[in-house]
Amino acid sequence: MTIPRTNDDFTPDWLTAALHSNRRLPMMTIVKSLTPERIGQGRGFAGSIRRLNVSYSGDSEMPHTIVAKSPSADLKIRDYAIRDGMYQRETMFYRELATESGIPVPDCYFADLDPDFGDFVLLLEDLIALEEGDEIAGCSLAQAALVVRSLARLHARWWNDGGVAGLDWLGGDADTPTGTKTLQARYQDAWGRTTDTLADIYAPELFMIADKFGDGLSAVLEASASGNQTLNHGDCHLGNLFFRDDEVVFTDWQNVMVTSPALDIAYFIQGSLPVETRRSHERELLDIYLSTLRENGVTGYSPDQLIEDYRRGLLRTLIPSVLSVANLDMETPQARELVQTISGRMIGIADWDCDDLIPN
Repeated sequence: MTIPRTNDDFTPDWLTAALHSNRRLPMMTIVKSLTPERIGQGRGFAGSIRRLNVSYSGDSEMPHTIVAKSPSADLKIRDYAIRDGMYQRETMFYRELATESGIPVPDCYFADLDPDFGDFVLLLEDLIALEEGDEIAGCSLAQAALVVRSLARLHARWWNDGGVAGLDWLGGDADTPTGTKTLQARYQDAWGRTTDTLADIYAPELFMIADKFGDGLSAVLEASASGNQTLNHGDCHLGNLFFRDDEVVFTDWQNVMVTSPALDIAYFIQGSLPVETRRSHERELLDIYLSTLRENGVTGYSPDQLIEDYRRGLLRTLIPSVLSVANLDMETPQARELVQTISGRMIGIADWDCDDLIPN
């Protein structure tokens, strides 16, 4: 099937064929009308998101609104996402792992990928009725605890699972020493191009750690890969989370990876709570994470090991921060406000003396 790129490409005939292909829509029923509308502007930096308003010719269990996700219209962002494997990872996650993930994710009605050109399309459950997380405002402590418990269930489900670690589309931190060196070189290049910008955004003590990290990134990743490994969401921030009652739905799996268990926890806790709230309740949330791991069958993971992994995870949040500023669209007011807010919260890296983990 042709993968749609623009509003005009999302036609009733195309959607009918897509939903017939996996029997989501009865063969005797067709899509009668379809109206796409862009949503998520200023949020989905690496992709285009549309809500499809749909009517059908007959009875169907399919909803009348569907969220369609496709490549960014910005060629620079699209090329970056393809080069990084983001579109492939998310498509394959929904094809192969979503229903077994152990946590709530959007229902996926259709997933297609063009391996030659990197284009993709996902048709997903519309979560409009749920409470959407707000990265700028942050979340409540109760919501943070809910997310931490959910992440613990995800991590416990795939704890040291050789099958998921062997998926060639998924990868991990240190598939090869060359891979970690390549990422280190990308970080150093991005740092060189954004030093002036980040000097105005990062706190001085954070800026010094970020500068030092450029020479030790590879060693930090290799250390992360030497211990317990599990499936991580990889981009666990509030903009990718939707809340309903006593559960949270995780979206945007473009950075899913196999790595040290505390990466998601570090990324989420540091980026989602005001600094003073984090400082006051951080260890409480880590205790919740560890106890939930144990409730779900994980053994032999000590509090000391969790703290070491957490500190290393905090340090690694510098990677998406620096690469995003260098490669994605930071010209919109929303993007600038987001970068400044999250960068201010990244002082956790200095609070935990994470520079001690960087080899001299």
